[in-house]
Amino acid sequence: MPNKTTELTRFRADLTRALARRGASLLEAVDQAAEVAALEPLEAYFIARELGLDQARPLLLHLTKDQLQACIDLTCWHSHDFQTTALAEWLATFAEEGATALARTFFALDFEVQVLFLAQTLVVYSFEDDQIPEDEEEEKLRAMTPDSRYLLEVKSDEPMKINPLGLVGALYQHDADEANHLISAMRWELPSQIEEEALRFRNNRMHELGFVAPEEAVVLFSPPRQQPPLRPLEPEECAVTRLPALYAQLLGESNLLVRALALIKDPSSLCRLEQELVWAINTAVVAYGETPRDIEYVADIAMRVRDTISLGMESLLAKVDPGRQTEVVSDPNLAVGLMKEWSMRDLFRHGYAATATLQKEAKQAMRLPQVQAWYDLPEMEQSDEPDDRQDRGFIHALLSRHPLVGGFDPADANLVRAFASLADITAAQARLQRLIVRLCGSK
Repeated sequence: MPNKTTELTRFRADLTRALARRGASLLEAVDQAAEVAALEPLEAYFIARELGLDQARPLLLHLTKDQLQACIDLTCWHSHDFQTTALAEWLATFAEEGATALARTFFALDFEVQVLFLAQTLVVYSFEDDQIPEDEEEEKLRAMTPDSRYLLEVKSDEPMKINPLGLVGALYQHDADEANHLISAMRWELPSQIEEEALRFRNNRMHELGFVAPEEAVVLFSPPRQQPPLRPLEPEECAVTRLPALYAQLLGESNLLVRALALIKDPSSLCRLEQELVWAINTAVVAYGETPRDIEYVADIAMRVRDTISLGMESLLAKVDPGRQTEVVSDPNLAVGLMKEWSMRDLFRHGYAATATLQKEAKQAMRLPQVQAWYDLPEMEQSDEPDDRQDRGFIHALLSRHPLVGGFDPADANLVRAFASLADITAAQARLQRLIVRLCGSK
């Protein structure tokens, strides 16, 4: 019997290896430290979020500095604002392992992040230089540093996952000189400048992962170029070099993109394409207006990108040979040729353009008084018929900021997915026309 492992295409082998790096597998690994160290920072983050911090604790204890920093970068910022409570949740996980694990973890972060967290949670008074206010009601949480140089006071009464006074105690216990340097920096550094510097470092690292600035990410929704770039395609300048398991699991389903990737034999070409795909997904997370903190959301965006790229391939192939459209749009060999000329982002833009055309048709239908009146009916006056509810979900999804397929699930009319093929587009156009006929009596 032939060895089925050797029969896997290189792409399928990549998927198999990616799925083997799932969190559940790592929890059972004999040498967890080596297995975790081999993860790329983005994959380590996804595993931690999928498992949950408590369950992932044995793995988190082996995170490298870069992996830990990626986890904090991806979790503890909202727009331009640092989220102390989010960092406290991560620190609390390490605090469960004792003061040493907590201190080592905190000191592994960017110095600016260390100062920022403590400055937002504590007030520092110097016994030598400051007049310390009386705490007449003895309600404020205070403590002296072990060297008796400073008095620390907790700023907020809101409970956090970790006591900042306990954190400082762990820092002094682990490295008194470094802890003293950190407290001194809290007193003299301007918080706004520290936050700005921390954000700059964080944004640079996020960009390397493909989570680009919003103004750069929205290019995904811009009209596509009509001719492929004249220069040969190069690997993305991306810190992610292989498919995370979260993305790999979505490529097990067959569409034109997946079938084309399975035909790639050259390792360097496949590496470039996988890297481009990760970059496109991460960019789309930003472009759709969210952050990578919600793993379910990221997985949903990854499916949208997968399907929209496949739609873009079909759109381009249909233009090449309109007379054989049905045949050519399903040919993975022709799709391979497209991937040699177009980047994944370009293919996404071509797919999105097809959905934008459909959205335009839906907006034109809404100019018909009967359609507009039907759509604007108050909820109490709407029909309870399943078909009517699904038609509303269908129109609502088309008219959303980024058009999607809706109204296809009788159990949930608001469930949406991406358009994945020209057949999806054709079916939606026919459905739109049927709705117009139903409401207006004629096309």
